[in-house]
Amino acid sequence: MMASVRPGGWLLIEEADPSLQPLVCPDEHAPPQRLANKLKHDFRTLMAARGVDLAYGRTLPRLLREAGLVDVAADAYFPVTGPACAALEHATTRQIRASLTRAGLATDAEIDQHLANIEAGLLDLATSPMISAWGRVPS
Repeated sequence: MMASVRPGGWLLIEEADPSLQPLVCPDEHAPPQRLANKLKHDFRTLMAARGVDLAYGRTLPRLLREAGLVDVAADAYFPVTGPACAALEHATTRQIRASLTRAGLATDAEIDQHLANIEAGLLDLATSPMISAWGRVPS
């Protein structure tokens, strides 16, 4: 990617970092929140088994410096609740349903209950922090 940036230009890379915030429901106060967090843990188990580095986002500033960029900085965006968080959780759960059940990590009943909890608005759903890191290609 650096080769595509002119000298003096900026490169921005973004990646989620699920390890920084492992809970989809930070306020785990009742069974619906505990179920949501269990399923998120199960999803991350699947991702790790497939070789996904769940802590990759936090490495971006270092990787940019190691690649020779200067003026490197980063920040993170971490929504704690909102309609977009619920829509993402609903879509993700439906997408990984078969993988979770096939792996024996979750049952159809658990997944159905979680989807119903989302639709009922019972959950304050968070997303993994999105790390944005940028640096400048030296002139």
